[in-house]
Amino acid sequence: MVGYDDLGARLASVRAEIRRCGGSDEVRVVAVTKRHPLDAVIAGTQVGLDEFGENYADELVAKAEQASQRGLNVRWHYIGAIQRRRLRQVCSYVSMIETVSREVELEALADIGFEGELLVQVAPTGHPEGRNGADDDQVVELVTRGRALGLKVVGLMGMALPEGADRVAAYFGHVYSLGQTLDLREYSLGMSGDYQVGVAQGATMVRLGSVLFGARE
Repeated sequence: MVGYDDLGARLASVRAEIRRCGGSDEVRVVAVTKRHPLDAVIAGTQVGLDEFGENYADELVAKAEQASQRGLNVRWHYIGAIQRRRLRQVCSYVSMIETVSREVELEALADIGFEGELLVQVAPTGHPEGRNGADDDQVVELVTRGRALGLKVVGLMGMALPEGADRVAAYFGHVYSLGQTLDLREYSLGMSGDYQVGVAQGATMVRLGSVLFGARE
Protein backbone atom coordinates (compact mmCIF):
# COMPACT_ATOMS: atom_id res chain seq x y z
CA MET A 1 0.00 0.00 0.00
CA VAL A 2 2.66 2.44 -1.12
CA GLY A 3 1.80 6.12 -0.83
CA TYR A 4 -0.61 6.17 2.09
CA ASP A 5 1.69 5.37 5.00
CA ASP A 6 1.26 8.87 6.44
CA LEU A 7 -2.54 8.91 6.15
CA GLY A 8 -3.02 8.56 9.90
CA ALA A 9 -0.83 11.60 10.56
CA ARG A 10 -2.60 13.58 7.82
CA LEU A 11 -5.99 12.74 9.32
CA ALA A 12 -4.81 13.75 12.79
CA SER A 13 -3.66 17.08 11.37
CA VAL A 14 -7.06 17.58 9.72
CA ARG A 15 -8.84 16.81 12.98
CA ALA A 16 -6.64 19.34 14.79
CA GLU A 17 -7.43 21.98 12.15
CA ILE A 18 -11.16 21.29 12.50
CA ARG A 19 -10.94 21.84 16.25
CA ARG A 20 -8.82 24.98 15.78
CA CYS A 21 -11.53 26.40 13.52
CA GLY A 22 -14.26 25.83 16.09
CA GLY A 23 -15.49 22.43 14.96
CA SER A 24 -15.86 19.36 17.10
CA ASP A 25 -14.95 15.73 16.58
CA GLU A 26 -18.54 15.32 15.38
CA VAL A 27 -17.63 17.00 12.07
CA ARG A 28 -17.67 14.16 9.54
CA VAL A 29 -14.71 13.68 7.21
CA VAL A 30 -15.75 12.35 3.80
CA ALA A 31 -12.58 11.00 2.20
CA VAL A 32 -12.61 11.72 -1.55
CA THR A 33 -10.79 8.95 -3.40
CA LYS A 34 -11.36 10.20 -6.94
CA ARG A 35 -8.64 8.84 -9.24
CA HIS A 36 -6.98 7.03 -6.35
CA PRO A 37 -6.93 3.21 -6.32
CA LEU A 38 -8.84 0.99 -3.91
CA ASP A 39 -5.71 1.03 -1.73
CA ALA A 40 -6.72 4.56 -0.65
CA VAL A 41 -10.04 3.24 0.63
CA ILE A 42 -8.34 0.33 2.40
CA ALA A 43 -5.82 2.69 4.00
CA GLY A 44 -8.65 5.01 5.03
CA THR A 45 -10.58 2.29 6.82
CA GLN A 46 -7.40 1.28 8.65
CA VAL A 47 -7.15 4.76 10.22
CA GLY A 48 -10.82 4.95 11.13
CA LEU A 49 -12.41 6.59 8.08
CA ASP A 50 -15.72 5.07 7.06
CA GLU A 51 -17.26 7.64 4.69
CA PHE A 52 -15.87 7.97 1.16
CA GLY A 53 -16.88 10.17 -1.74
CA GLU A 54 -16.62 9.76 -5.49
CA ASN A 55 -17.33 12.18 -8.36
CA TYR A 56 -17.82 9.71 -11.19
CA ALA A 57 -20.44 6.97 -11.35
CA ASP A 58 -18.20 4.39 -13.03
CA GLU A 59 -15.42 4.86 -10.52
CA LEU A 60 -17.81 4.75 -7.58
CA VAL A 61 -19.47 1.52 -8.72
CA ALA A 62 -16.15 -0.21 -9.40
CA LYS A 63 -14.66 0.80 -6.06
CA ALA A 64 -17.82 0.05 -4.09
CA GLU A 65 -17.99 -3.46 -5.55
CA GLN A 66 -14.33 -4.11 -4.77
CA ALA A 67 -14.72 -2.74 -1.24
CA SER A 68 -17.76 -4.94 -0.67
CA GLN A 69 -15.89 -8.02 -1.86
CA ARG A 70 -13.19 -7.25 0.69
CA GLY A 71 -15.76 -6.81 3.44
CA LEU A 72 -14.90 -3.16 4.08
CA ASN A 73 -17.36 -1.19 6.20
CA VAL A 74 -17.83 1.88 4.01
CA ARG A 75 -20.57 4.47 3.50
CA TRP A 76 -20.38 5.97 0.02
CA HIS A 77 -21.28 9.54 -0.91
CA TYR A 78 -21.87 10.56 -4.50
CA ILE A 79 -20.51 14.08 -4.99
CA GLY A 80 -20.51 14.49 -8.79
CA ALA A 81 -23.11 15.89 -11.15
CA ILE A 82 -26.06 13.51 -11.36
CA GLN A 83 -26.34 11.53 -14.60
CA ARG A 84 -29.84 10.11 -14.83
CA ARG A 85 -28.81 7.16 -17.00
CA ARG A 86 -26.46 5.95 -14.25
CA LEU A 87 -28.55 7.02 -11.29
CA ARG A 88 -30.18 3.68 -10.51
CA GLN A 89 -26.80 1.97 -10.38
CA VAL A 90 -25.32 4.70 -8.20
CA CYS A 91 -28.27 4.46 -5.82
CA SER A 92 -27.49 0.79 -5.27
CA TYR A 93 -24.28 1.70 -3.48
CA VAL A 94 -24.51 5.16 -1.89
CA SER A 95 -25.91 6.27 1.44
CA MET A 96 -25.90 9.94 0.46
CA ILE A 97 -26.08 12.00 -2.73
CA GLU A 98 -24.78 15.52 -2.14
CA THR A 99 -25.42 17.16 -5.49
CA VAL A 100 -29.15 17.43 -6.16
CA SER A 101 -29.81 20.59 -8.16
CA ARG A 102 -32.87 19.93 -10.35
CA GLU A 103 -36.43 18.80 -9.74
CA VAL A 104 -36.17 16.11 -12.41
CA GLU A 105 -33.40 14.50 -10.35
CA LEU A 106 -35.66 14.33 -7.30
CA GLU A 107 -38.42 12.76 -9.36
CA ALA A 108 -36.01 10.16 -10.73
CA LEU A 109 -34.77 9.37 -7.21
CA ALA A 110 -38.36 8.98 -6.01
CA ASP A 111 -39.14 6.67 -8.95
CA ILE A 112 -36.15 4.51 -8.02
CA GLY A 113 -37.25 4.48 -4.39
CA PHE A 114 -33.92 5.79 -3.09
CA GLU A 115 -33.87 5.51 0.71
CA GLY A 116 -30.56 7.28 1.36
CA GLU A 117 -30.04 10.89 2.35
CA LEU A 118 -29.88 13.86 -0.01
CA LEU A 119 -28.23 17.26 0.02
CA VAL A 120 -29.18 20.08 -2.33
CA GLN A 121 -26.15 21.77 -3.89
CA VAL A 122 -26.28 25.56 -3.58
CA ALA A 123 -24.71 27.54 -6.42
CA PRO A 124 -22.44 30.44 -5.42
CA THR A 125 -23.28 33.92 -6.63
CA GLY A 126 -21.75 34.60 -10.03
CA HIS A 127 -21.21 30.93 -10.81
CA PRO A 128 -20.24 30.05 -14.40
CA GLU A 129 -22.95 28.93 -16.80
CA GLY A 130 -23.46 25.20 -16.65
CA ARG A 131 -21.95 24.73 -13.20
CA ASN A 132 -23.92 22.33 -11.03
CA GLY A 133 -26.01 23.83 -8.24
CA ALA A 134 -29.27 25.61 -7.55
CA ASP A 135 -29.94 29.27 -6.87
CA ASP A 136 -31.56 30.25 -3.57
CA ASP A 137 -35.18 30.26 -4.74
CA GLN A 138 -34.65 26.92 -6.46
CA VAL A 139 -33.13 25.48 -3.29
CA VAL A 140 -36.31 26.24 -1.35
CA GLU A 141 -38.41 24.64 -4.09
CA LEU A 142 -36.18 21.56 -4.25
CA VAL A 143 -36.22 20.97 -0.51
CA THR A 144 -40.00 21.36 -0.46
CA ARG A 145 -40.46 19.09 -3.49
CA GLY A 146 -38.10 16.44 -2.15
CA ARG A 147 -39.96 16.27 1.13
CA ALA A 148 -43.29 16.06 -0.70
CA LEU A 149 -41.94 13.08 -2.67
CA GLY A 150 -41.02 11.34 0.57
CA LEU A 151 -37.26 11.69 0.05
CA LYS A 152 -34.81 12.30 2.90
CA VAL A 153 -33.56 15.79 2.10
CA VAL A 154 -31.39 16.47 5.14
CA GLY A 155 -29.08 19.33 4.20
CA LEU A 156 -27.19 21.53 1.78
CA MET A 157 -23.85 21.24 0.02
CA GLY A 158 -21.64 24.16 -0.92
CA MET A 159 -18.75 24.21 -3.39
CA ALA A 160 -17.07 27.61 -3.43
CA LEU A 161 -15.52 29.32 -6.41
CA PRO A 162 -11.74 29.88 -6.19
CA GLU A 163 -12.02 33.27 -4.52
CA GLY A 164 -10.57 35.02 -1.50
CA ALA A 165 -11.24 33.67 1.99
CA ASP A 166 -13.71 36.45 2.82
CA ARG A 167 -15.92 35.68 -0.17
CA VAL A 168 -15.69 31.94 0.45
CA ALA A 169 -16.68 32.51 4.10
CA ALA A 170 -19.61 34.69 3.03
CA TYR A 171 -20.81 31.99 0.63
CA PHE A 172 -20.53 29.16 3.15
CA GLY A 173 -22.20 31.32 5.80
CA HIS A 174 -25.05 32.03 3.42
CA VAL A 175 -25.52 28.33 2.67
CA TYR A 176 -25.66 27.58 6.40
CA SER A 177 -28.17 30.37 7.07
CA LEU A 178 -30.35 29.26 4.18
CA GLY A 179 -30.38 25.72 5.52
CA GLN A 180 -31.36 26.92 8.98
CA THR A 181 -34.45 28.62 7.55
CA LEU A 182 -35.42 25.27 6.01
CA ASP A 183 -34.82 23.30 9.23
CA LEU A 184 -31.99 21.25 7.72
CA ARG A 185 -29.31 19.55 9.82
CA GLU A 186 -26.40 18.66 7.52
CA TYR A 187 -23.98 21.08 5.85
CA SER A 188 -21.25 19.77 3.53
CA LEU A 189 -19.01 22.84 3.27
CA GLY A 190 -15.42 22.79 2.17
CA MET A 191 -12.80 20.71 0.41
CA SER A 192 -9.06 20.35 0.88
CA GLY A 193 -8.35 23.99 0.01
CA ASP A 194 -11.06 25.64 2.08
CA TYR A 195 -12.43 23.20 4.65
CA GLN A 196 -11.24 25.35 7.55
CA VAL A 197 -13.46 28.16 6.28
CA GLY A 198 -16.37 25.75 5.95
CA VAL A 199 -15.96 24.48 9.51
CA ALA A 200 -15.88 28.03 10.85
CA GLN A 201 -19.19 28.66 9.06
CA GLY A 202 -20.99 25.63 10.49
CA ALA A 203 -19.99 22.61 8.37
CA THR A 204 -21.13 19.26 9.73
CA MET A 205 -19.06 17.44 7.10
CA VAL A 206 -16.13 18.21 4.82
CA ARG A 207 -15.03 16.53 1.58
CA LEU A 208 -11.29 15.95 1.59
CA GLY A 209 -9.07 14.42 -1.08
CA SER A 210 -5.58 15.79 -1.63
CA VAL A 211 -5.06 16.90 1.98
CA LEU A 212 -5.47 13.24 2.97
CA PHE A 213 -4.20 11.24 0.02
CA GLY A 214 -1.87 13.63 -1.77
CA ALA A 215 -2.04 14.74 -5.39
CA ARG A 216 -4.11 12.65 -7.77
CA GLU A 217 -2.66 11.00 -10.84
